[in-house]
Amino acid sequence: MTPLRRGVQTFQVRVTDAASGKPVPGVVLSVQPWMPAMGHGISEVPRVTAREPGTFEVSDTDLFMPGVWELRFTLKGTVDDSATVTLKLGR
Repeated sequence: MTPLRRGVQTFQVRVTDAASGKPVPGVVLSVQPWMPAMGHGISEVPRVTAREPGTFEVSDTDLFMPGVWELRFTLKGTVDDSATVTLKLGR
């Protein structure tokens, strides 16, 4: 596995139903990168592109500093929910 490094990131997010494992259609995903130790996020909003039902590509996510980052995800639409993923970036 390649270690995570600071810089511009592109990644895929899949939204599935917990019970069935099937993709969840009809949702809009937003992402807010946040660096808790520094009390700030990034100045540019990441680009979120729907690829197919329940699958999104998130690009233009500039995690410009090494350290711990949170990716704060919000879903709106047929399902309203949120989740946070914590990442540790090296230099």
